[in-house]
Amino acid sequence: MKVSLEHDRKLPEVHSVCDLKTALLFLNQQGEGPERIAAPVEAQYELAAHYAVHGGGVPIAPPTGPGLPVLYERVIPMNRPVLVGMFGTRRRCALLLGANEQHIADYLLGAVERPVEPVRCSHPPCQTVVHQEVDLFQLPIPTMSPKDAGPFITLGLVIAKHPVTGESNISIHRLWVKSQDELTIWMVPGRHLEGFYRASKELGKPLPISINIGLDPAVYFASCCTGAIAPQGCNELSIAGGLRNRPVQISSCLSVSADCLADAEYVLEGEITHDYAPEGESGGHSLPEFLGYDGKAHPGLPIVKIHGITSSETPIFQTVIGPGYEQSNLLAIGMEAEVLRFVRDRITPLMTNAYCSSAGGGQLLMFAQFHKMNEQDDAIVRQAGIEIIRSFRMIKQVVLVDEDVNLFSEEEVWWAMATRFQADKDVLILTGLPGFHLDPSQQPGMSPSIKEPGMTAKVVFDCTVPFQLKSHFVRASFSKPPKR
Repeated sequence: MKVSLEHDRKLPEVHSVCDLKTALLFLNQQGEGPERIAAPVEAQYELAAHYAVHGGGVPIAPPTGPGLPVLYERVIPMNRPVLVGMFGTRRRCALLLGANEQHIADYLLGAVERPVEPVRCSHPPCQTVVHQEVDLFQLPIPTMSPKDAGPFITLGLVIAKHPVTGESNISIHRLWVKSQDELTIWMVPGRHLEGFYRASKELGKPLPISINIGLDPAVYFASCCTGAIAPQGCNELSIAGGLRNRPVQISSCLSVSADCLADAEYVLEGEITHDYAPEGESGGHSLPEFLGYDGKAHPGLPIVKIHGITSSETPIFQTVIGPGYEQSNLLAIGMEAEVLRFVRDRITPLMTNAYCSSAGGGQLLMFAQFHKMNEQDDAIVRQAGIEIIRSFRMIKQVVLVDEDVNLFSEEEVWWAMATRFQADKDVLILTGLPGFHLDPSQQPGMSPSIKEPGMTAKVVFDCTVPFQLKSHFVRASFSKPPKR
């Protein structure tokens, strides 16, 4: 199945992007459109291996680096197209949202403040084709590496409703293909979907869901909003509406009592049951995780029973391969927005920007920028750094920098550490804090302070200049070259 992105219409402006295909057309217009691979590519191992080198990025092992998205037109044995890499650079993320590249997180916060509720669509494009047979093995779902448990859906956005309150939630989860009509789902404990599932379990009922694949990028970014910017009861689709300044269209599924995204490329309709299964038959690895290591297969996860599959007329399957720039950018921007709001509201308005580096998978390593106004701000900025690592479980290291440092440049941050940092006074360490178990260093044996897996030591590196010394740290400037 060859997919044409040429429509009988003008190339869209960003404000008219409403689905995956219009997003790809827009990227074409910006010179960021996908590289198209017409030759057959195997879903098992080959697709991920090619993209890891082409555009994966840190923390994938070298050789790797940034690249254009890739549209694999013939993924074998299904002979269907797969897209990888749409979110592979910050520039593309900003373009897709119509945001300033340096301030995507602030743009996301603006959408949180101006939500637009979704509207219902009666004839959704996602139901143009109703697949007569439920067979997940007919979809081009990649298996990433030879150690993996098998094929995983990695960009499947789950839509569910609380069985009692009716509140809606969207979220992304790893989904292992167990059989022709079954998946397992890994729900992070304490997150909203897991709460919905527990409530349905107490009622003795399965939880109806839709799994939506190939979407307007705004929906994916909205789904990564957590914590205070998307608390219980917040419909993240309204944040996506705020990003686009128009409502997201939803529809009713055909085989289960759940909503789906009208403009999705694929929709899997199903229920999270109360049956459990190990993730993979061997019980070894799951798939490459966002920190760059092979994940461990979970010994028992809920089974999702798929009752129906629908799609657009020429659907594109969208995936991420695990670690790398794409996964990091998706995770980072929501975290950056949440930290900016937290610090500005509770500690100080002096925080000007935040960036979660892909070196920490978009979560563990944050660069935080401040604009000091007086000597008292030296202590306030340090306190902000401490409160960040105390309040955000995933953030393990924070580097504080001044406003003249480009915090999106790893070299600039290292320059600030080399020239504005003294190790005997500018390192702030806290031990015994809750961390994240997928970081392999957060386990007993790595440090005497770690008593159980998932506990960690955290650190703030203060690479800001003391206010009274700012005049000694003015960066060299050069005159503008003459016009010729």
